[in-house]
Amino acid sequence: MFQTGKELEGIFHTEGAFYFLETAGRNQFCRSLAAVRRIGIDSETVDALLVLQNPGKSMPIDVHIAPLVIDWTEEIPLVPAKPDPTIHQVMRLMERRQWNFVQIINLTDLRCAEFADYKERVEFMNRNFDDRHRIFSDSRQHELAWYVENAEMVIVGWGTKPYNLEVAHDAYMTLNGIRPVEGLRAGIQPLYYHPYPILQKKCIKWLDDMDKLLERRVLIS
Repeated sequence: MFQTGKELEGIFHTEGAFYFLETAGRNQFCRSLAAVRRIGIDSETVDALLVLQNPGKSMPIDVHIAPLVIDWTEEIPLVPAKPDPTIHQVMRLMERRQWNFVQIINLTDLRCAEFADYKERVEFMNRNFDDRHRIFSDSRQHELAWYVENAEMVIVGWGTKPYNLEVAHDAYMTLNGIRPVEGLRAGIQPLYYHPYPILQKKCIKWLDDMDKLLERRVLIS
């Protein structure tokens, strides 16, 4: 069964930690965390932490609430958000596994839907030596460790773009230094298939393959 976005939004509720990051006079719209919960279930157990490439089209329902972040001394609040197709796909996996609570972080917090835009924004931040948008940066290691250690499992799916190879390698090594990760490996290690490959047929294949992988892990343990 491949549920529609409308059907999934009747089952799950989405929140996000959105913020603006000012760099060299330019404000970048970011999201440090997405949280997806089953409606009517008040569970604090994080069934899985997914680590993806970057936030896509998901937006806060009230776009005027995102704070401007100067540093990370204050926690960014979670606010109700509109899910995007990637989050809908995560919801489908949650239904298959009967999960109630999942969190999503990314290689970068920079929110953009197109790869060309993503690449331009990342390179802008690199030119200005600003890595605050990366939860894998040295200044945010405590934040990363908290999410990883408080999840039942970690699933990586930051995609197969060779452009991300270096940051994916660093993220993979950092994560594995805390705990082992799960994911569907692509041809080049450590690239892992993204949950939402756009075409429905490929989306179903990702769900089938991930479900089988996780089921094997349950049987082994």
